[in-house]
Amino acid sequence: MIRSIANLRDKHPRSKVISQVLGYLRSNRHRMRYADHRAEGLPIGSGVVESACKMLVTQRMKNSGMRWGQDGGQAILTARSWCLSDRFDRAWATLAATYKTEVRVIAPVIELHRNHEKIGKFPSV
Repeated sequence: MIRSIANLRDKHPRSKVISQVLGYLRSNRHRMRYADHRAEGLPIGSGVVESACKMLVTQRMKNSGMRWGQDGGQAILTARSWCLSDRFDRAWATLAATYKTEVRVIAPVIELHRNHEKIGKFPSV
């Protein structure tokens, strides 16, 4: 391909576009070893990335009526990526070990009874 474009450039020496394309291909030829990549079982197209974006982002963030700010959107995508990559438990354990705080439970001011005769009324204290 590089030889073909070099021949094309020789036929059209004033074409800046052909020279730019030729320069790009020569500079990036090490990235274009598609046969080698395919033999190693590596993806050579963008389908895998596009599918991951759709599963991770689009299906969660673009449902009807959803509005996300930067921080909330990032938080939900981070947690979703943990779930989809089977790393949620490990990530959550790391967070739990890092961010700990003591929580005090305050005694209820009014004790609620489930089986109180007057439904909807609180017992007198």
